[in-house]
Amino acid sequence: MQDSIKKLWTLVRNSHIPKKLVIIVLILSLIETAAALAVPLFTMKLINGFSEGGFTWDMAAYVGLVLVFQAIVSGLSFYLLRKLGERIVANLRQYIWRHVLYLKVPYFDAHESGETMSRITQDTSVIKELITNQFVSFISGIFAIVGAVAILLWIDWKMTLLMLIAVPVAILVTIPLGQRMHKISKANQDELASFSGHLGRVLTNIRLVKTSQTEPLEQQKGNAKIQQLYEYGLKEAKIMAMLSPIMTLIMMVVLILLFGYGGSQVATGAITAGELVAIIIYLIQIIIPFTQMATFFTALQKALGATERVQEIVQQPVEIMEGAAIQQSSAAITFDDVVFQYHERPILKGVSFTIPEGKTTAFVSSSGGGKTTMFSLLARFYDVKDGEIRFGQQPIHDLSITQWRSLFGYVAQDAPLMNGTIRENVRYGKQDATEEEVRTALEAAYAWSFVSQLEQGLDTEVGEGGIKLSGGQKQRIAIARALLRNPKILLLDEATSNLDNDSEREVQRALESLMKDRTTIVIAHRLSTITNADQIILFEDGRVARIGSADMIEELMKSYDLK
Repeated sequence: MQDSIKKLWTLVRNSHIPKKLVIIVLILSLIETAAALAVPLFTMKLINGFSEGGFTWDMAAYVGLVLVFQAIVSGLSFYLLRKLGERIVANLRQYIWRHVLYLKVPYFDAHESGETMSRITQDTSVIKELITNQFVSFISGIFAIVGAVAILLWIDWKMTLLMLIAVPVAILVTIPLGQRMHKISKANQDELASFSGHLGRVLTNIRLVKTSQTEPLEQQKGNAKIQQLYEYGLKEAKIMAMLSPIMTLIMMVVLILLFGYGGSQVATGAITAGELVAIIIYLIQIIIPFTQMATFFTALQKALGATERVQEIVQQPVEIMEGAAIQQSSAAITFDDVVFQYHERPILKGVSFTIPEGKTTAFVSSSGGGKTTMFSLLARFYDVKDGEIRFGQQPIHDLSITQWRSLFGYVAQDAPLMNGTIRENVRYGKQDATEEEVRTALEAAYAWSFVSQLEQGLDTEVGEGGIKLSGGQKQRIAIARALLRNPKILLLDEATSNLDNDSEREVQRALESLMKDRTTIVIAHRLSTITNADQIILFEDGRVARIGSADMIEELMKSYDLK
């Protein structure tokens, strides 16, 4: 429990708590509590005045002014506490989001995107609930309880001690139930993250679901997860069903005892009627926040469970973007006895070759031969297990990732586009590009002809993943995006392999424009790519089998499915 609270505090502290606002909020809470505590004292004098000399307008005016002042300060204090909570949670989400963006690629290989989204949104919402809703009443409640108990001890210490009997009883009840709530809440949030991951996976591939006619299967899987969430919700409800009535019962017993004992004290003259009324008001000021604390501790247990899951992300290693400056913007790339394995599966088993500067190199192998892996190693998505990759004479592992990746342009088979406009997608990676630069890039990619004919032109929405565009149109947008970055090194995961003949011709013209005078590395699926390559590297079983040029074409046509 203590360790979990420490983790929560560390997480909140990392979200840059606005210290000045905290001080203002605490001062206002103290003023509000002081005003609330003064009301029963004025009321006591007002009632005692009835028995001594009748009603006094002065004392009634004091009570009214204090109540109005308390209401104003209470509203201001509540707003600032909410503002503080919202600011902390906003900073927390920004902190987690920044961390997630710089996580290493292996993390994303091992975790579904929906699960990570759940951590950033749903788990932080649980923490937000604690800070913005429960923490407000908890802070003011603590001040109210401490102040009320102190005044009650001054008025009648015996009655106060009778009331305080409820505290250890309540603690004995809340601790075991709170621990149980913590476990259930953590399991519930894990199941919620799994459900979010499932939803994201299904909705992203909804066309596959429909063409495969697997709606009943996915409905069954989703229903099972929804049922599990329902059962966790019932478990939480059972604990709350026990906790709230028990706390209410304890308070009612204390209240009855105080009324009985207080009435006898008034009858004997030990205390005045005004003092009894003041004691009752103070008791209410204690009971209300005390019962609210049960809700606070329930929310705390949920937040501690959410914190553990968020900590699993923020403790993951991130990419170190800083490094040595690149000494030259263009140079040969050398793989020197590179070994790489994914988990326990060996992929590259000591490959050595050189990619010449300003030339086109094609990678050829059977499926799973390591072609895509070498792209990932070049982009430094993964680190080599052994050996070294050099840019000129500099090991790329030592270079600044920011500078290194700025040299690259990448065009994949599926041409991934972000949901947004064509303009936003072309400028993705170079936000300061002018309209003229965007248009020039589109013209060079042979894309302006179709973009200019669209009703909204550059402001046309492409849809999720570019679904509103054809395959050839998406590829040319992706090529324009790469052209706009003006990369020194171009990575092409054969951008024409999934296109029809007409689209292929347009995209091939765009690629020729893009590849001109650049170091280009191509994953080869088509014969045309190999024909235009200056160097062909053949991989077999994670090793370099042969390095050659156009003289290898006939042999490769016989051995590989090149068209």
